Amino acid sequence: MITTLSALAPATRAAAESWLATATGTLDADLAAGLRDELQGALLEGLDVDATPADVAALAARIGPLADDPVGAPHDRRVGTFAGIPYDWRPPTGARIKANLWDPASDRLFKPRSFGAGWDLNFGALAVKLGLLEPDAEDAPFTQTPDAAFALAAALPAALAAAVGLHYAARCASLPERLPSHWSLAGHPDRWIAKRRAAAQDVVLTTAAAAASAAAAASRGDRPSRAGVQAVAATLATIGAFVTVQRSLDDKPRWWVAPLFAKLAFGAAGTTLVGLALAGRAAEQRRDLGSAS
Repeated sequence: MITTLSALAPATRAAAESWLATATGTLDADLAAGLRDELQGALLEGLDVDATPADVAALAARIGPLADDPVGAPHDRRVGTFAGIPYDWRPPTGARIKANLWDPASDRLFKPRSFGAGWDLNFGALAVKLGLLEPDAEDAPFTQTPDAAFALAAALPAALAAAVGLHYAARCASLPERLPSHWSLAGHPDRWIAKRRAAAQDVVLTTAAAAASAAAAASRGDRPSRAGVQAVAATLATIGAFVTVQRSLDDKPRWWVAPLFAKLAFGAAGTTLVGLALAGRAAEQRRDLGSAS
């Protein structure tokens, strides 16, 4: 297993790049990016530093005919647009999530959502526009991010899940029997739910997010996919914690709740991805300096 195609011999890397280009060359740019990430992840897992062009061809044959691949294939009706709005109803994958949420080489701030209808914010392009990194700062995003950085990224969902659990353990008896489940745009509660059900929803959501993030941190699989999973986990844990706080407040309308909710949810994913990218870039620089010495 390797972590970047640059670890291959020049001829082997050229064969891998040629296969990736051929496999994705006929697709829409956004679909091609997601498929390329998944195929590159398969190459990284299946090859080692001593691989030859013949090994690349053999691995490509094992992956199978791309024309019948449901991921990004033009005939796949689960992917397309309706009334100008893109949709993708394929089961989400970490690689496709990463490709949509983190593409610093693209100047598009919004890319078609990795699951559902609408658009995802391209945090990679936003980070470039904010001057946090260069568009070509990484050889391949997240492939050099150290395991310690993934472990650190898992700390946020874990802390939020623990906080939500402690909140309900300490305050459940004193909370009203009904808690809000929905708020108007003005921040006023307009739907209600039983207290125990609300507590179960919040605890399950944040705990599941923390578990997914921890599993991604412990995994030794494709690093870009792990980054995508951790970004989504951070967002879900933040949503669960925010809703928990909102349920415990009084019924007074708060217009600023919706904007704050959006900022925190997007901020959790963005902070996770930027942190992992910067850690990967630092690791790349240490590797290059070590190679040069």
